[in-house]
Amino acid sequence: MGKLDLSALKDQYQNGTIDMITVAGVDMQGKLFGKKVPVRYFLDDAVHGIHTCAINFIWDVSLKYAENYTFCNFDTGLHDIKVIPDISTLRTYPWIPKNAVVIGDIHNKDGSEVTIAPRNILKKQLAKAEALGYRAYAASEIEFHIFKETIDSAREKNFSNLQPLFSYPVDYSIYRLNVDDWFLGQLARYLEEAGIPVEALKGEWGNGQVELNVQYAEALEMADRTAIYKNGIKEIAALNNLMVTFMAKHDTEASGSSGHTHISLWDLQGNNVFYDANHPYKLSDTGRYFLGGMMALAPEFMLFYAPYINSYKRLANTGGAPNTQTWGEDNRTTAFRVDGQGKSCRIENRIPGSDANHYLVLAACLASGLYGIEHKIDIEAPTKGDASSAPGVKRLPANLAEAIQKLSNSKIARELLGDDVVDHYLTAAHNELNDYFLEVTDWERKKYFEFI
Repeated sequence: MGKLDLSALKDQYQNGTIDMITVAGVDMQGKLFGKKVPVRYFLDDAVHGIHTCAINFIWDVSLKYAENYTFCNFDTGLHDIKVIPDISTLRTYPWIPKNAVVIGDIHNKDGSEVTIAPRNILKKQLAKAEALGYRAYAASEIEFHIFKETIDSAREKNFSNLQPLFSYPVDYSIYRLNVDDWFLGQLARYLEEAGIPVEALKGEWGNGQVELNVQYAEALEMADRTAIYKNGIKEIAALNNLMVTFMAKHDTEASGSSGHTHISLWDLQGNNVFYDANHPYKLSDTGRYFLGGMMALAPEFMLFYAPYINSYKRLANTGGAPNTQTWGEDNRTTAFRVDGQGKSCRIENRIPGSDANHYLVLAACLASGLYGIEHKIDIEAPTKGDASSAPGVKRLPANLAEAIQKLSNSKIARELLGDDVVDHYLTAAHNELNDYFLEVTDWERKKYFEFI
């Protein structure tokens, strides 16, 4: 069935096909939060919004909250916010029988927007693009690891020595895709039924690792799709006694999981404005300037591409990890890759991992790219060969502390995103770093326990 409008939802309710609906907001980490309500109540009342606690925007990925946020704390009374459904996101949720889901925008109780909410951050950049005569299209390309474990068994093993779905690399292997079709085929069919058109599934280099490509769409729709399918993939796996992780690097010896993001700008008449067959690299001035802005501000926006301690373990890896301030023509070792002709011409940002919040990734891409257009930031010649070993290349922040420093010192980021957004996400990053420094890790025990 896929996408629904209110009339279709009423019909499905009346014939008994759908009786529950999840009203969801999107938190700082890109995860869904909210409430499940009967369709009857949704149509009568919740269609105008549900109340949730603002604490959803002050806790970390494991729901540990901190009291050092300005937006919400005990002095604000851990106040309520409102999730107002965007009916254009209403769709079936086929892996949970008789269920639907709708994503909402986050508002304060006085009706004003919560400016630090990721969906609102992206919408602000999309509005700016439209005011300049552009529409942004995007596609997400997310990798993840699948394990023959349940949530309980993984916890009992302390998330170590887990059994992957397959125990060897299967990059592009058709054999493994068919052997594991009992799950992967189910996954693709469910997403298609939910109105999330799958472009391809492929095996990846890591044990138990798979990549999902979703068909491109307008940027907000793509971010919504990504939030829903990441949530859904974990649920579908759990319902099949499997476990999925979107960690950027789940084990020192394992392959990292990327969240490559493709983006292009189109004019309001439906023409791709990045492509120009008569210009160098077949990029128009607009395309070059957009890429120039993304490259120039990548160090300052790194926190939105790589938000966690673990994110940088993937980027530290050798063998083409996108850790340099470079671009290339169909070059997978550069941070930014230009590919495609005509309507398919696009810029691929290869920096984000699968752990990143896609709303924030796209917002950072747009903010920096539009800044490049406005200031005519041009690009140098593309990097040839392995970017990581190219002489004289600039390096991106190598860890979360460096990324925090870059964003903290960025006047441009504050100009483009707002002080409240920058300060809120810096607080989250500082909390992540401080928690890590207080934790005694397996690395420390292995290094010091016996020998000191």
